[in-house]
Amino acid sequence: MIHTALTETLGIAHPICSAGMARVAQAELAVAVSNAGGMGCLGGASFMPDALRDQIAQIKKGTDKPFAVNLLLPDALTTEDDRQWAPVRELWDSLSGQERTKLAGIQALLTPGAVADQVQIVLDAAPAAVVLTFATPDWFIRECKERGIKVFALVGSMGKAREASAAGVDFIVAQGTEAGGHTGYASTMTLVPAVVDEVDQPVLAAGGIADGRGLAAALALGATGVWVGTRFIASPEAYGHAAFKQRVLDGTFKDTTITFSYSGKRMRAFANQWTSEWEASEAQTSGFPGQYAVAGGRVEAGYQDGDLDHGMMPAGQTIQLVHEIVPAGQIVEQMAAQADAILRQITPQA
Repeated sequence: MIHTALTETLGIAHPICSAGMARVAQAELAVAVSNAGGMGCLGGASFMPDALRDQIAQIKKGTDKPFAVNLLLPDALTTEDDRQWAPVRELWDSLSGQERTKLAGIQALLTPGAVADQVQIVLDAAPAAVVLTFATPDWFIRECKERGIKVFALVGSMGKAREASAAGVDFIVAQGTEAGGHTGYASTMTLVPAVVDEVDQPVLAAGGIADGRGLAAALALGATGVWVGTRFIASPEAYGHAAFKQRVLDGTFKDTTITFSYSGKRMRAFANQWTSEWEASEAQTSGFPGQYAVAGGRVEAGYQDGDLDHGMMPAGQTIQLVHEIVPAGQIVEQMAAQADAILRQITPQA
C-alpha cells in the first residue's frame, strides 16, 4: 500500500485520481474509481445546474468514499457583464435547435449565470474536493475552506502553478503537454519536479500516466499522487461512443494533435478531417468559450455519434499504452499494485 500526503489528507487507499474529463467523467465513472480506493472526479463543467445536482446525488448514492468535482471558473464564465456574453449568446442563438440539443454538454459554458449556479450547487453538496481549471479565484477558495472542501488546481505552466500556490489551494496538479484535453507546453517529466521545487503545496502529476509505471515515476519526481484521464476513457463506466473508445485502443503517438478548433483554447485531441481543415483554412478562433458554438455539433459528435472525421475526441499520448477496455475499479487496483511492486523492487530493504 502506498501512503502519501494525498491518501492521508483525503482518507483514500491509493494516490490515484481520475480526471474530471468533460462529458467522459460522469457519475458512474467517479463512483467506480472512488469505490476502488482512488478519488473519482465528476466533470462538473459539462452539466447545467439541475443536471449537476442530479449527478452529485447519484455519486453520493453510489459511494460513501471521497470524490471531487471539476469546475471551470475563469472570469469569462463567472462575469455577469452583458458585453462579454453578447457575442457568445449570438453564436449560440445562431445554431439550429438540433445543434443546441447536441451541445447540451457545453451549454453551461455558453449560458450566462449557469456557472454561478454550478458553484452554489457544489458548495452546498460539499464534496471532499473541488478541482479548478483555468483559474483559482480567491473568493471561491475561501468558500471551500469554510466548508472543509479541499481545493485542487490543474496547471500546465510555472506561472499558473505560482498563481495557484499564492491563492492558497491545497493541492496542485501539474499537467504535462502529453495530456489530453486542454493542456500546456511543458512535458510532465520536466514540469512536475519544477513545480515541486517551486510551491509549498503537495503536487500531483498528470499527463502521460496510464499504469503503475507512471505512478511510480510520478512519485519519484516528487509527486504525491497522479491525475489520470485517457486511461479511464477505455473503461465501461466512462461516457462515450464505442467508436471513440476503440480509437483510444487503436491509437498511436502520431494520432493526436494540438488544436484550437473546438474550444478556442489549446487542446490535445485526435487529429481528423475537422482539425486538418481548420488548420489549412487559417481560420481565426472566436476564443473560449465562443468557439464551442462555432464548432457547433462537432463538439459532441465524437462522444455521442462516434464521428471520427469531425467529432471532438480529446485524448492524451497514453493512447499508445492503452490496449483494452477495463473496468475503472480494476484500472485503479492494477495501477496501485504495479506501482507498489516497482517501488519495492527498486527500494533497498533495511
